[in-house]
Amino acid sequence: MNILILGHGAWGSSIGQLAEKLGHRVSFVSHTATAWPEVRPDYVLLALPVQHIRETLAHFPALGVPVLSLSKGLEISTGHRVSEIVTEVWGEPRVGALSGPNFAAEIAAGQPATCTIAAQNDELAREFQAILHQPSFRTYRSSDLIGVELGGALKNIYAIAGGACHGLNLGQNSLAGLITRCLAEMTRLGVQAGAKAETFAGLSGMGDLILTATSNQSRNFRFGTLLAQGLTMKEILPKLGGVCEGVPTTRSVFLNDAMSPDSKPIVTQLHAVLYEGKSPSEAVKDLLGRAPRDE
Repeated sequence: MNILILGHGAWGSSIGQLAEKLGHRVSFVSHTATAWPEVRPDYVLLALPVQHIRETLAHFPALGVPVLSLSKGLEISTGHRVSEIVTEVWGEPRVGALSGPNFAAEIAAGQPATCTIAAQNDELAREFQAILHQPSFRTYRSSDLIGVELGGALKNIYAIAGGACHGLNLGQNSLAGLITRCLAEMTRLGVQAGAKAETFAGLSGMGDLILTATSNQSRNFRFGTLLAQGLTMKEILPKLGGVCEGVPTTRSVFLNDAMSPDSKPIVTQLHAVLYEGKSPSEAVKDLLGRAPRDE
């Protein structure tokens, strides 16, 4: 198979290595390129920062082949998922998404990892699996494209919250409780958007959340830690060495009227910290001070 990967950062490169191990021919295209290479791909894989996807796709003509998104986030201006952006810009309905607890450095080092590959069509999901499935990278299928994409996007928000909990030295009890409530919140938001609740108990939900909300390898977690230690967003972002998708995704979810305010208290408080000047400690105080309710 000929695989074309749009985006040549660490994440796209690590997935490209996996495809090459299975004998596929992999070509990379930078988002700054002006034209496609002279190769006829069987599949396109997207590994771009979400806020740049629409503009980048508009520069390239559609290739008429299935597209697998490796990107995790929501577009601020529309709230759309990556699969929706691809279909809108390229008119391509054959779109899937890969998501799960995956750090690029560990995959590049050959350490075992798992993920979920989702597509509305099971046959298409099987095709995407065949590109990447191997002993060191076990793939599972899902027909819940909405849920898998939202899990990968929303966990970035909650990873910032996990980092803030760590930066404020609130302890392991607090972190465990926070992650549990983040999972409940992301499940509510997902179901409101048409996803299946059980998807968020899987690799693209709970799995990815646990990884990114507890590890210093996560840029979102590091961002939250530094934020809680008193640094500003402008001071933190250059230190991360890459995009922090949780920041724009927080904005996108907060502005999404289809997701009711009472269903996203953690998002609301984090948005106040990121965009309204609220201190992390005050946000924690307001979260803990809410009226008691059923679990």
